[in-house]
Amino acid sequence: MIYRLRDYQSEMLDRLLEEWGRYRGVMVQMPTGTGKTVLMAEVIRQFTEDGGAVLVVAHRRELIEQIRQTIRAFDIDNGKVRVESIQKLYKADYKSDITTPGLVIVDEAHHALAKTYSTLWERWPQAKFLGLTATPCRLNGAAFTDLFEVLLQSWDIQEFIDKGWLSDFEYVSAAPENLLMKQVGQLRKRGADGDYQTKEMVTVMDVPESISHLYKTYEAFAWGKKGIVYAIDRQHAQHIAAYYQTHGVDACVIDARTPAMEREQLVSDYREDRLKVIVNVDIFSEGFDCPEVEFIQLARPTLSLSKYLQQVGRGMRVSDGKSHVLILDQVGLYQTFGLPTDNRDWRLTFLGKVAGKGNPDKEPILIVDDMSGMANPRQQSLVNLEMVRIKRRGESNRGVEVYLQGGKYGVMNDGKVTCPPQFIQVSRLSQGNNYFAIGMYPYYMYKNRQTVIDSRGVDLKASLYGRVTQEGDFFRGSDSRGDTVYFDGIGRTIYKAKPKTMTFHHVDLIAKDNGRLVLRRLAASLMAFEFRKDEILYNDSIVIVRDMLMVKGDKEHIYKVIGYLDNSVLAASNWKKNGFQQIFYDGRLGVNYQRIPDGLKLSPNYQALHLRFAQ
Repeated sequence: MIYRLRDYQSEMLDRLLEEWGRYRGVMVQMPTGTGKTVLMAEVIRQFTEDGGAVLVVAHRRELIEQIRQTIRAFDIDNGKVRVESIQKLYKADYKSDITTPGLVIVDEAHHALAKTYSTLWERWPQAKFLGLTATPCRLNGAAFTDLFEVLLQSWDIQEFIDKGWLSDFEYVSAAPENLLMKQVGQLRKRGADGDYQTKEMVTVMDVPESISHLYKTYEAFAWGKKGIVYAIDRQHAQHIAAYYQTHGVDACVIDARTPAMEREQLVSDYREDRLKVIVNVDIFSEGFDCPEVEFIQLARPTLSLSKYLQQVGRGMRVSDGKSHVLILDQVGLYQTFGLPTDNRDWRLTFLGKVAGKGNPDKEPILIVDDMSGMANPRQQSLVNLEMVRIKRRGESNRGVEVYLQGGKYGVMNDGKVTCPPQFIQVSRLSQGNNYFAIGMYPYYMYKNRQTVIDSRGVDLKASLYGRVTQEGDFFRGSDSRGDTVYFDGIGRTIYKAKPKTMTFHHVDLIAKDNGRLVLRRLAASLMAFEFRKDEILYNDSIVIVRDMLMVKGDKEHIYKVIGYLDNSVLAASNWKKNGFQQIFYDGRLGVNYQRIPDGLKLSPNYQALHLRFAQ
């Protein structure tokens, strides 16, 4: 079989060959699912065709068999390639039946520890070394420079998604304030590898309430889909699979104790849709290549960034008919590590400057979508399931978003906070494009006062109580006494009765019962005067009411007229914190300027109006 390398694989191969001209050991980082094994096979093919021998080292039998299959698919001379486990190579009496390797490749190189792997460097001092990994980080923060001199980092995951090489994903996470998350936050014991201790995790996760919640979440979001569940230990996995089976789901358990032939049969059944769910224990974090995975369910807490990314990455391979993968994060790993697409500078972890370890005690910022579900009748409310939707398919966390921090909701726009985390509830609005949501303050602050958040994520400082409904640009609610009031989203003013409104030449107005008019915009309260319609002067670009000027297309500002020329007007606004904001309008050309054009002087007679307005 002939493989053609993808563009990013060819680019990485060129970079690798160049670095081998300077260094002996090179580590290559490529996200899970982007074809590291294919790149490895092409490197082996080129090296063996030039007469060299290659040794490939892996730490698990599943990886060894997968590598061997890929090498066979590339029609590589098996006599020049050996694939072995690090455990076998570490034995002092190991003897190879191939010539001294000129190249040693370490697969899943983030597992490479100096004590065991350094013997390879010592045994074959003339060989080149290649380390392949998706996550060049160690839980203890140690560097890899004891084995490899340089790291080559590939594109980030979002770029692979954008270019169609990885599947997009939807992410649903446990809400940080729910009971299970509080229990996970109380885990304090650590195992020998620095991660959570298995015995302590089991006391929280391997209980009927937690397993029932796993199933209910699967039923609500992933019913009928094919996926992988990551459990803590064998007993936990068996309990999960048994619960799913009693509810009609074809599920099985695979772990390190599953015999090889049985494991192969179960994986075959899964690929051919005779099984829907595989519950596994640290088996399919690495080396399991099944693009058809439609959901990943995380039921095992971890402090390892590498384990987290390897697990969710199992579902991000592209497959025909698969629009995206659903990630059900039951243990709140997002709160510790962020999204899989977060930008990460792997050079820092490679150098040991940053540990590949999460901080469960930090205060998380969750970008959430609190809408309650999709069309499937089996789906339940996110609120009832104590889950929050972090990301939908196609979203890349831009624009106005709700976030959750410290148990309260806030709003941000393009990553910048516009409303601090101060609301106990944020209800999205669907009517019109000018308004985003209704936010409710806690009772202890403002007795559940509610406000309106506009499409830019700005709090309009409404003071509404009770049930709030939207009527165009007005919001009906109650005041603190319980009387019905109307909040005007344009003028940001409260009315006891809904006023009559009108638009006159791009200016929004309130029509009073006495026939007079009031400006309806943010700055109107600073000059709350009434006027007649015949006092309005206008043309195609501007409207002037007395000495107040408004520009077409600008709904925010009111400018004060400070001077006129024959066909021009100069106006300024001092309602800006940064001082005067001036505009200059040329009536002959119909153009607005930010400053007075050179050579033009103001007339001292401010009362002389020579603009030709249409009445």
